[in-house]
This record gives sequence, structure tokens and C-alpha cells, in this order.
Amino acid sequence: MSTRRDPVLAAGAVVWREQPDAPDGRVEICLVHRPRYDDWSLPKGKLERDEPLLVCAVREVFEETGHRVTLGRRLPPQRYDVAGRPKVVHYWLAEADPNATARLPDHEVDEVVFLPAGEAVRRLTHPRDAELVRMALRGPLRTAPLVLLRHAKALPRSSWTGPDIERPLGPEGTADLEPLGEALAALGPRRVLSSDSVRCAETVRAFARKQGLVVELEPQLSEESLRVPEDGSHPAEALIRTLLRDGPAVVCSHRPLLPVLFRAAGVDPGDGLEPGEFAVLHHEDGHVVATERHAPPRPGG
Repeated sequence: MSTRRDPVLAAGAVVWREQPDAPDGRVEICLVHRPRYDDWSLPKGKLERDEPLLVCAVREVFEETGHRVTLGRRLPPQRYDVAGRPKVVHYWLAEADPNATARLPDHEVDEVVFLPAGEAVRRLTHPRDAELVRMALRGPLRTAPLVLLRHAKALPRSSWTGPDIERPLGPEGTADLEPLGEALAALGPRRVLSSDSVRCAETVRAFARKQGLVVELEPQLSEESLRVPEDGSHPAEALIRTLLRDGPAVVCSHRPLLPVLFRAAGVDPGDGLEPGEFAVLHHEDGHVVATERHAPPRPGG
């Protein structure tokens, strides 16, 4: 049960596009005008119950601008009070949808504009939004995500009598699949790679099918691959380095192997991922430039 001191959660994006006919790669930033407040702001909105933050950001950008976007690297959140209650707004970069049609004005947003970055900074009503745009422009705008995902919660080993590679997801893990898939979709992956263990393949199969993708089963992503005599490196390391020079991808593997994958990407594995949790490694030209972590929300959580 929330209280007046629990923060209101919201999400949005700094939506950008290359400025038409600009030879030097200058960009424009999307702003929305809200008649209720008579202000110019970045597209954002409140989190719905049990909604992943990534999904909220994509939904709110579409509702306020008409642009269907996938999310790039994460930006610092904004924290401030509204009517005496704390509010936290999470932001990402997002490239504008070139196929978007003009949004009809309504009582929520009556104008959507793209302005050159400098003009957008001056037009924004709130200094915190202007500073966020400046910060966004200091780093790469267009990156690709490599998602390292630990499979959802499987049946306990003690309750499974078959080969471990065939051990499936348990009820809790299965319940996490829908919000997990929604969150992954917000990142726009174009490849899905998985350990050939059943519990990993089950974690990403429904998501891949919904996105029109094929799950690529990779034995080197399995726990069993750790038992193979090594020559000083693990075969999955080369796979990760290749993916860092490729487009958006999801890799589903196991807790014991994930530190190998993080190290291959040049990233500190930290405390490790919980079942169903994933890290997003935003990369450019083979190098990771930003990271973030997400766990699927659970009803009432």
C-alpha cells in the first residue's frame, strides 16, 4: 500500500532526430506543450500499476507525441516534489519514429514540435529538463543494446529428476514472462540468443515469437559449457565481443556463466542477476558506453 511519502513514479524520453538537410549531424529535440500547465516539457507520464518502467516510457512517448520508439541509453532520473509528494521521473534517449503521423491536439498535449537542440533548451519551461537535454547531448545519441538476461525462476533442482538441461521454469518464472517480454520489446532487439537449456529457451521463446524472431540456441551459453576443459578463455567470450559490434540483441544464460559474459564485454558483473533480471549494455563501435539493470515487476510488487 502506497502512502503520501511514497514517490510517484513516471517515465519518459528525450526524443531526437537528425535535423533535416543539416550537413553536420545537428539534431532536433521533441517538446510537448501541455495546456493544463501552459509549459513546454519532455514527453513523460506516470507509471501504471505493475507496469515496467521501460514500457511506461515507450507508452507515454507514443501517447504524447505519436512516435513509436525503442529506447536507447538511460539518462539520470529527475527528483522533485509535486503537491508535497516526491516524484521520480526516469528518462531514456529515443530516436524519433520517421513514420509517425501528426498527433491531434487534445487537453493533455496541444502541440508537438521538433526544435534544434539549442532552441529546444531555451524553449523548455523547467531548467531540470533543459539540463537533461544538455547532458544527453554530451554522450552518443545512437547506441545499440546488448541485453544479458538470467533465465526466469526454474523448478528447484531438488524437485526435478530428469537431466538438468531439461529442467523447466516453475510457476513463478512462468508468471514473470509477460512483463519481461514487454520490457525487452521496449529495447527493440533484433536477435535472441539462448542457452540450449530448457529453462533459458522457455524464458525468451514467447517474447521472440511475438517479435517475429527466432531463438538461436547456443550451447556455449549453457552451464554445461563451464565443465568443458578451457584453454584460458570461454567460447562465449568471442560471441559477446561479436555481438558488441552487431545490432540490438538479447542473450539468455545462467547465473554461473553471466560473470564470464560481463567480463567479455568489459563490464563489472556487480552482485549478479536475480532470476528474470537483466542488464542492458548500451554499446557503440564495440564499446559499452552505459549500463542499466531491470527486474520484471510482479503483481502487487
